Amino acid sequence: MHADDVVNEPRGEIRAIVSSWAGTPAFLCDRHLTVVVSNNAARALSAAFSEGVNLARFTFLEPGIDRDQPGYDAAAHQVAALLRVSLNQHRADDASFRGIVGDLSVMSMDFATAWADTSLPAQASGVIDFADTPEGLIRMAYQVLHVPNSDGDALIVWGARDTESSQSLARLVKASTGS
Repeated sequence: MHADDVVNEPRGEIRAIVSSWAGTPAFLCDRHLTVVVSNNAARALSAAFSEGVNLARFTFLEPGIDRDQPGYDAAAHQVAALLRVSLNQHRADDASFRGIVGDLSVMSMDFATAWADTSLPAQASGVIDFADTPEGLIRMAYQVLHVPNSDGDALIVWGARDTESSQSLARLVKASTGS
């Protein structure tokens, strides 16, 4: 695909921008929290940030997730809250929303608990600890940026919270690119 073709595809400009941020994990997800664009740094940080992955399904159903890790509950509640906000902002009769919420409610007690707890609002920014990376714990801050004139797309950009996390992230990204 030629560079001009990328910019002309739906979400192409965002794809070009996100791809250019070599050391900054970033991804674009749709209103159902499915990753539609991600860069190498995001994919190196977590398999959850790979294109085609639904963040809610990954968070609550992925068998490799250690749900006993400190911070898992807070992160999981944020994912449920973001999904709830998106559902409230868009069509409640959306079959994809019904499928995601229905599947997760039946298959994950963690999701059912987080979904029922409306006391924790969705946060546009926060800090998440990625404990299971090949580099060990990486503490990352995130910012959710809603894309104007889209059907609920959100760009999520990450930044290392401290020097040690920054160095670990750099090594992780370098290892994932083989350079």
